[in-house]
Amino acid sequence: MIRLPESVHAYFAASNEAKPEAFLAAFDDNAYVQDNGRAISGIKAIAGWIKAEVFDVHVQFKIIDIAKKDGTYHVIASVDGDFDKTNLPAPLLMKHSFQLSDGKIKELSISLL
Repeated sequence: MIRLPESVHAYFAASNEAKPEAFLAAFDDNAYVQDNGRAISGIKAIAGWIKAEVFDVHVQFKIIDIAKKDGTYHVIASVDGDFDKTNLPAPLLMKHSFQLSDGKIKELSISLL
């Protein structure tokens, strides 16, 4: 099994443990997130995004699979939490693709499987 870099591991662990500061610390200050078609750019915008989309709805991740290709880490995780699951598949599986710079998350793309 592929070992996740510390910042990628922190992304999932900080969410599961409700630690917003640790979650944000995993990102580069100029990071870019593509979340199912929505673009979030910069650490301040990411802070707002994670509050609303992760911590306010108590998102929990369970890693299902990890792959690395061309320097990008691809993580498939089941996602649960206190959000509206209407018309969503069960289990809800999402692919997270991480690109790093100096050990921090520089780009993150999230999509439904």
